[in-house]
Amino acid sequence: MLSLRLKTIEELVETGKIVADIGTDHALLPVELVLSGKIKKAYAVDNKNGPYMRALQYIQNMGCDRSIEAMLSDGLTSVPHDADCWVIAGMGYDTAAMILDQRPKVPVGQQLIVQVNHGVDNLRKYLMSGCWKIIDERIIFDAHYYQIIKAVKVKSIVRLKPEDIEYGPILRKERNSVFTEYWHFQMQKLQKIADQLEQGSKRGQQLQKQIHSIKGMLNG
Repeated sequence: MLSLRLKTIEELVETGKIVADIGTDHALLPVELVLSGKIKKAYAVDNKNGPYMRALQYIQNMGCDRSIEAMLSDGLTSVPHDADCWVIAGMGYDTAAMILDQRPKVPVGQQLIVQVNHGVDNLRKYLMSGCWKIIDERIIFDAHYYQIIKAVKVKSIVRLKPEDIEYGPILRKERNSVFTEYWHFQMQKLQKIADQLEQGSKRGQQLQKQIHSIKGMLNG
């Protein structure tokens, strides 16, 4: 059974896509996608031998070895070009960006589902500069808060406003209960840090500015 995080990613995959799951670990996602009939072909990719062997074993145990190819590969370097939906999830922003940089030439229409554990604002800036258009976003709580972004490669840059980069162009418009909870949680964290700083310090002023921005967004 998939975690809520992986289940949400599964929901964002379109029927019939060929998925490359980068950093697949146990290959839970591609196996579920194939067994459900949503897709017919996938690549389960990991750059470490242990996770690769676990993925290979699980794929074979579940009878999916004709539909899913386990690959011991560094990111996208060896992923076949027929994979039209990349999943990059469960890592930091820097690692995700490094993986995407491995494919400087990406065809228009390529889909990407990405979830980073930190640096989501930097991820949105990266996607914008690389001509990726954000077409869906989800925020969930699954032991931790996760923001999951679905994007498609387009011909030219789709500009994001600063508030879109910070809060998400789709998330901030939908403003569901988890989104509101998350930003209240962030405000409390920032306020706690600010309270420990010397009054009037530069860092304290920066934190108060962030808190004010979040309040404005939530009340706007």
